[in-house]
Amino acid sequence: MNQERTQQRLLTSVNRNTENGCWNWAGQISNSGYGRTMTRGADGVNRMQSAHQASYEAFVGPVPDGLLVRQHCGNRLCVNPDHLEIFDPAGNR
Repeated sequence: MNQERTQQRLLTSVNRNTENGCWNWAGQISNSGYGRTMTRGADGVNRMQSAHQASYEAFVGPVPDGLLVRQHCGNRLCVNPDHLEIFDPAGNR
């Protein structure tokens, strides 16, 4: 994945909220209310991915196996990497 190209592509589908700092996803939205986007993996295969996970991977780095990305601001449409964090779903029950 070309990181800079992915960052620019993601930013074209974002509306920035200057009051709370959220980058609200303006692209496709899933039935559960999260943004989603197509990404191309290292293997060259396109796949649907949550927009916040794609943003984390593009701006921060890879998500370790078994962990997930969530918005600590509580906004399901936020893809601001400063509002994203890694968490262990097994420890969140």
